[in-house]
Amino acid sequence: MVRQIQIKKLNDINGELSSISSECEKAFAAWIKDRSNNKLFKEYRELLSKRDRVIKEYKSCIVVN
Repeated sequence: MVRQIQIKKLNDINGELSSISSECEKAFAAWIKDRSNNKLFKEYRELLSKRDRVIKEYKSCIVVN
């Protein structure tokens, strides 16, 4: 039972990571088209930070298990 919960949590984190990665790609593409737009760059950097936090959470779950 505990193992199923852990797998579900890893799957949820993986889904979130996939979603954020897609958003990062879109934000990067938008910024590349308009490099002078600092707002787009800031959005891209925030998404990268969020992605890094999710990756750390995923790694911590793997290490614990």
